[in-house]
Amino acid sequence: MRAAAWLLVCLCLSGCGLVALPFRVTGDVISVVPVVGKPLGAPVHAVGDAID
Repeated sequence: MRAAAWLLVCLCLSGCGLVALPFRVTGDVISVVPVVGKPLGAPVHAVGDAID
C-alpha cells in the first residue's frame, strides 16, 4: 500500500513539467524577437517557473 501511494505521488508531480513546458518554450521563442523580446519573454518564462 505504501509503494502504491509513493507511485501515485510521483506520477502526479511529474505532470508539472509537462504543463510548464509550453510556457518555457513560448518564453524562449518570444525572447528571440530583437527589441521587445526580453521584456515580454521574461514574464511568460516566469509562469513556467511558477508552475514548477
